[in-house]
Amino acid sequence: MGILPSGDPVTWSLGNIRELMANVINLALLLAGGIAVILIIWGGYGYLTSFGNDEKAANAKKVITWALIGLAVIILSKVIISELWNFLQPSTGPVEFPT
Repeated sequence: MGILPSGDPVTWSLGNIRELMANVINLALLLAGGIAVILIIWGGYGYLTSFGNDEKAANAKKVITWALIGLAVIILSKVIISELWNFLQPSTGPVEFPT
C-alpha cells in the first residue's frame, strides 16, 4: 500500500482524495508513534545509566513522562480522527478508517 491512491490524479474522485488523506494521516501517526517509542527507550537508557546522579535521573524521568504523554495524545488523536471520519462520511453507513 502506497501513500497515493491508484489511478491518474487528474481523474481522482472524492473517494480517492479521502483515501489520500487517510494514508497521510496514518503515516503521520505512525511516525509520531515511532518517535515516542524511541524517546521512551532513550529515557529508560538515560535513567539506567544515571548511576545515582539525581540530575540525570530527573531528566530521564522527564523524557519518559513527556514521551508517554505524547503517546497518549497520538492514540487519542487516532480515535478522534476515526470518529470524525465516520461522522463525516455520507449516510451510506459507517466506513472504517483505513489502518
